[in-house]
This record gives sequence, structure tokens and C-alpha cells, in this order.
Amino acid sequence: MIYKLKGTLTSALFVVAVLLALSLVILTPMLSMIILAAVFAYVVRPIAQRLQPFLRYQSLAILVAMVVVILPIIFVVLYCIYSLIESAPALINAASAANLGNATLDSLQSSPQYLPSSLLPYLGSASGVVETVFSDVLRGVASYLVDFVQSIPNLALELFVFFAATFYLARDGDRLWSYAKMAVPQERKGFFQNLVRETDNVLKSIFYGHFLTAMLVGVISGVGFYLLGYPYALFLGILTGFTQVIPFIGHWPTYTVLALYDLFTGNYIRMVVVILLSIALSVLDMYVRPQISGRYADIHPMIFLLGFICGPLLMGLVGFIIGPLVLGVAYAALLAYKNSRETMDPHENKSETEDAGNKT
Repeated sequence: MIYKLKGTLTSALFVVAVLLALSLVILTPMLSMIILAAVFAYVVRPIAQRLQPFLRYQSLAILVAMVVVILPIIFVVLYCIYSLIESAPALINAASAANLGNATLDSLQSSPQYLPSSLLPYLGSASGVVETVFSDVLRGVASYLVDFVQSIPNLALELFVFFAATFYLARDGDRLWSYAKMAVPQERKGFFQNLVRETDNVLKSIFYGHFLTAMLVGVISGVGFYLLGYPYALFLGILTGFTQVIPFIGHWPTYTVLALYDLFTGNYIRMVVVILLSIALSVLDMYVRPQISGRYADIHPMIFLLGFICGPLLMGLVGFIIGPLVLGVAYAALLAYKNSRETMDPHENKSETEDAGNKT
């Protein structure tokens, strides 16, 4: 027994496993940034390969691709933070000074030709609830922004790790993959080949089917909000695109709030136009998303919903991206295992079953 224990402790596999476990412990503070960098490297690498014939140098092509992919995202995040900082105090003061509940009830009572008088008490109560929820949301956003400003030094370090990891993973990802293939036993390579293929399909389904649809809905919404005269139309379009990614929720939160705002302020024509635009976008989403996602992988919406809910609870803001992707890759692993079992030779399948029975 002691001889077997010595052999286990001195085996190459045991040493490598221990060192990898220790490395994972060391990387834990920045693990979310490294995973996020791997996701962006997956997007950056194909763009860099297309740019390399024109730029000659691989590193330069990767840097340009990172600018093309990441710079717009940074601009969107900074613009959202700027819009929240600029609008939150003004909106809170305006809601407090105007006494939103009474003002909206008076405005509804002054327009009996549009609404039955029997509905006015209920709408007045609803306006008070909207005022309370509105103020609570703005206070929560202001508190988050204060915490965000206090964490800027740590955020700068995380961004440095993210950019560096994205660059090196996009450049040297093939080496890591060669190490991973070397560790896979010959009899399991079929499963891992299926895993790579299904993971690629799932990621393409997420990026093209869900993120691209959300970008399209966000752009259309931003243009529509601007033409309808809403303030901060660009910010509202970005917010609509963000919620559009989340299954079962979609673009409806933004459009519902705007419709209620127009209802309480008496702008009924614009309210009807907003409702019609939201219905048109729902029809567009029902047609475009399945058409694009179905080309790669048909992922159940519940997977994305759980990823968007549980990811931020575990990893913070980056969990909105990492959460659905991790669950999507787990779904791809199940598909790969299923395909491997279906394509396995019947004799081999029988022998594996007998080996499992003998071990038990």
C-alpha cells in the first residue's frame, strides 16, 4: 500500500493536477476577468486573422481587432454611466418637486374624453406606486455608482488583466489547445472533438442569434425614441438592447415604462406609437432570432434566463456575459456526450457497459 501511495504521489499526472489546482487558487481573484478575456479572444481572433494579410504582423492585427471589438463596448459603458450620473439627480428632484402622484392624477382628471371616470382612482393609485418604484430605482443606481467610483483602483487592475489576457489568448490560444489535446486519451478524443464542435455552435448561436438580435432591436429603438422626442434616446436604446438579450423579458421593460410615462403625462398619441413599435419589434424578434440561432444550435431559453440571473449574483456585472456562456458550454458538453454515445460502435458500447458492471 505504501508503494502504491508513493507511486501515486510521484506520478506526473498527480504533480500536474496539484500544480493546476494551486494555479487556479492563485488566479481566483482575477478568474472572472480571465474567463471574460477568453470570450472576447474567441471574437477577436477571427477578425485578426482577416486583418493580418493587410497589416502583416499578427500582434498588430490582434491589437486592431481588439480596438474594433472592445472600444465600442467601452464607449457604450461610459456613455451609460455618464447618462445615469447626469439624469439621476435631476429626475429625483423633479419627481419630488412635482409630486408625481397628484400631478398625474390631475392630468388624468383633466382629460375625461380619453379615459372613463371609473378608472381614475385606480390610475391615481398606480401613479403613486410608479413614483415610489421610480425613486427607489434611482437611489439604488446612485448608490451603485458611488460604490463603482470607490472601486476604480481595483477596476483598473482588472481591466489591465482583461486586456492582457485577451491579447495573449487571441495570439497563443493554439498553444493552449495543443496542451489540452495532449492530455486527452486517444479513446476520448472523439468526445472532445464533438465537444469543440458543439461549443463552437453554441457560442455562434449566442453571439449571432441573441447578441446580434439585441443590437438590432437596440438600434431601432434608439432611432425610434429619438424621432418620438424622448430625452436620452441613445441611452434608452442601449438599455432596450441590453434587456432584449434576456429571455422572457426582452424589450418590454423600457417600452412599458415609456408608455406609462406618456399615459400619466397625457401624451396618448405617443403612447400608442410606442406600443405599436414594441409589438413590431416583438414580431421581428420572433422571426429573426430563431432563423439565426437555428443555423447553429437550438438552445432552450431557460438556459439563458438562469445564466443572466445567477451569473451576476455570483460574478457581479461580468456575470451577465459569463453566466449564459458557461451554461451554454455545459449544454454543448451534454450534446457532445450524447453524440459520442450515439456514434459509438455497438461492440465498444457493450464492452464499456460490461466493464462498468465488473467494477461495481
